[in-house]
Amino acid sequence: MTSDDEGVLPVEVTPNQRVRILAVAATVIACAAAVILLLAMSSAAGPGLLGDLEIYRGAISYAVGGGDLYEWVYQHPTVHGLGFTYPPFAALVMSWLVIVPLFVAKVIWTAMTFALAAAGCWLLVSRAVAAGGSRPQPSMASRVLWTALASLLFIFGYPFLHNLAVGQASLFVIGLALFDHRLPRRWQGVLVGLASAIKLTPLIFIPYYLITRQWRQAATSAGVFVAASGITYLLFPTASTSYWFDKLWQTGRVGRTDSTVNKSLLGFLSRVLPDGAATTITWLLLAAAVAVLAYWRARRALAAGDELGAVLLVGALSVAVSPISWPHHELWLALMACWWLLQRGWLPAVLTVVLGAILFAYPWYGDYLVLSPALAIGVEIPALAVLLVLGFGSRPRLVGARR
Repeated sequence: MTSDDEGVLPVEVTPNQRVRILAVAATVIACAAAVILLLAMSSAAGPGLLGDLEIYRGAISYAVGGGDLYEWVYQHPTVHGLGFTYPPFAALVMSWLVIVPLFVAKVIWTAMTFALAAAGCWLLVSRAVAAGGSRPQPSMASRVLWTALASLLFIFGYPFLHNLAVGQASLFVIGLALFDHRLPRRWQGVLVGLASAIKLTPLIFIPYYLITRQWRQAATSAGVFVAASGITYLLFPTASTSYWFDKLWQTGRVGRTDSTVNKSLLGFLSRVLPDGAATTITWLLLAAAVAVLAYWRARRALAAGDELGAVLLVGALSVAVSPISWPHHELWLALMACWWLLQRGWLPAVLTVVLGAILFAYPWYGDYLVLSPALAIGVEIPALAVLLVLGFGSRPRLVGARR
């Protein structure tokens, strides 16, 4: 030691200070990652970027001008025939898009997408702390740290990137269902009902409420759904009649069931089995079995005090049994990966890595006409990932292992 070093004591970093430093670093990295994603998306700007948002805006503008909401068609150099496929209430909710310029609408929509992603991860961390037995500690710095880590896992998965790039409404619909259980008891079910009126898939929560004897939530969600749809019918009778009695049953308007982008169980069966009644029957039986498993898992999770885990399991079920589940629908699986990340033990950690790797495998989500054998197997793995989620549940443990 030199004379200059004499009297200088080493600086000791306390565990709390270390957590604060890591929290700041992780937050900076997460924010930088979001900026990089935005810059990369902007540099690739061209026809099709935030295309779903343009569909919403174009169809609603056309309807405001006196046209048919469901007859407007998106003009794209590589994709043709896309139009508005949601219930009329969704058009009512998104009508603000036609008031502002397209660029402003895209900026607001993208900012809201990132904000909701961060809010969802914060909710996961907060509930993990409340449930106990999880990695995050009660301190604010620890919560910020794990929120940043969960956000990184979430935003770099293909479901979020796909949702972000096309300007999808899926994350907002999922967010409504995700946060519903945090409302005061008498208001629970309202957000699920609104989400269902925007997009029908959250209706899958009503059987969950009935099975778990949450009678008020079941009645509230069903009532809000009917009320929102009914009010929209009174305001826009022509569009409502067109949707409920015609367009709803034209499944081809949503997309090809056998497309490799479709990650539902029906999509998987449509690609591996010959077309026909046998495939439909197999799908119905498989969907029923998966639904029984999911609701059983959700019921057990709720009984164990893991209310958020139960919500995630029912959300994952919607991905499995929907006839068509695009990559952005698998945001429910991405949320479950983040939930597993927050659990203690080697098994949740391994499952987080496995599910995260599936969601990161971008080539598996493309639309392919001809597949090599390896790629043909790969594109089916995301469709089967929901079985991994439902098989292990929200609090993974091995059979016979003690908590």
